[in-house]
This record gives sequence, C-alpha cells and structure tokens, in this order.
Amino acid sequence: MPTECSSVASASAVPTSQSPVCEYAWLGRVEYADARELQQRLARERAAGERPDTLLLLEHPPVYTTGRRDVSTNLRLPPELLGAPLIETDRGGDITFHGPGQLIAYATIDLRAARLGVVDYVRNLEEVIIRTLHTYGIEGGTECGLTGVWVGEQKIAAIGVRVSRPGGAAGGWITTHGLALNVSVDLAWFERIVPCGIADRGVTSIQRLLVEAPEIEAIADRLAASFGEVFSRRMRIAEGLRSAAVVSR
Repeated sequence: MPTECSSVASASAVPTSQSPVCEYAWLGRVEYADARELQQRLARERAAGERPDTLLLLEHPPVYTTGRRDVSTNLRLPPELLGAPLIETDRGGDITFHGPGQLIAYATIDLRAARLGVVDYVRNLEEVIIRTLHTYGIEGGTECGLTGVWVGEQKIAAIGVRVSRPGGAAGGWITTHGLALNVSVDLAWFERIVPCGIADRGVTSIQRLLVEAPEIEAIADRLAASFGEVFSRRMRIAEGLRSAAVVSR
C-alpha cells in the first residue's frame, strides 16, 4: 500500500460524452466472501475486455479483515472473542472492521487503460472520499505517510487495494478491493483491534460528526458521482449486478 505523500493524479478531468464508461450498482448488504467472488469475476471480465470499469457499492455484515501480514499484535482480543469473523485477504493494508452502516466501494479498474499508477490510483480514491464528505459539510483530508481520509486526528475512511493481471501478461493491471467510509457504523467494533495498525489515532464516522447521518444509499450515489468526476468516467447504472450478488438479510 502506498504511503508516500502525493497529490491527486493530474490526469483527472471533468467527464464528457467521450469519456470511458464506469458501471456502478448499489448491492445492499452482502457477505464478504460473496462480494469477493463477484469482484474476482468482474476482474476477469475486465481483463478480457468483456465489460467496462465497475464500481460496487455495498455494506457487509460484521467482519474483520486483514492484509497478508501478521496482525496478532493489532488484536486487542483473541480472535474467538472478536464477535465477528476474522478473514485474511489478498489486499494491501492492515486489520480493519466492516459492518452495517459502513459504505464499501469496490472498484474494478484497468489501470493501464486509465494511465494511472498504483500511487495515483490510491490518491484518487482519497479524493473521491474527500469530495463526498464535502457534500455533507465535512472537511476530510489526507495525512503524509498514512493512507485513507482523516478528519482531524481520526480516520473516517480506510483504503486497501489489490492490483493484479487476471488476464495474464497480455491483459491489463486490474484493481480489486477499494475503500470503506464510516457512515453510521457502530464504532465500538473498532475498539477490539488497532485499526489499520495505527495505535495513536482514533476512528470517526459521518454520524458522529453530524449527529444524524444521511441514508447510506444516498451517500453511495454521491460517492459514485464523485468517482466519475475524479476518474473522468461517465457513470452508468449496471443492470444485473445486484442479482449477481447474494444479498444478506
């Protein structure tokens, strides 16, 4: 995961009728494993040129996830006492929590076609979050040496991505995973871990900052619009993606 200081990629521009399409869909609440399986399928299809860039917007039932590193020192409770599954993933980053009231955005983007490096891609994701928060009167920002978006000393959004070549050497560099924005999530879940491995910082949410948070689906729509602005994409609702996901009740 990139941690160096960098500005938003200069290639970003207001999308036009000639801009590439990015399909998006609000999926509701989806189990982590089901969302991961859907991402992998979309990544293969994107690498094969069978679909455009895609943005999945959803929530997860309670789950802790980690990158591929030893996170035992960042657990404040034994795994069996966390109250939610602990899953090792193939993304970058440290341990975090996902749950109801947290907006997840998983992007499947061909970085080669977008002419973006990994660092610029992550910086752009941060800018998407910052613009979304600004809509609601919240001034988020970045911290040199840290990934994600912050309000003061507290983290409001985490980022963890993976870039791979599911189509082989002839295919593009395709992204999976993405960002998690705390909307109205129960922040007590984060007390059981050291979020993102950063012991001296806290976490916050839109609800904590505004007392009453907007509906998460409305924020998802705003984030999709910000994504189009930052990545210069024409955002188009994807038909059929909701039915492809297994929605939790």
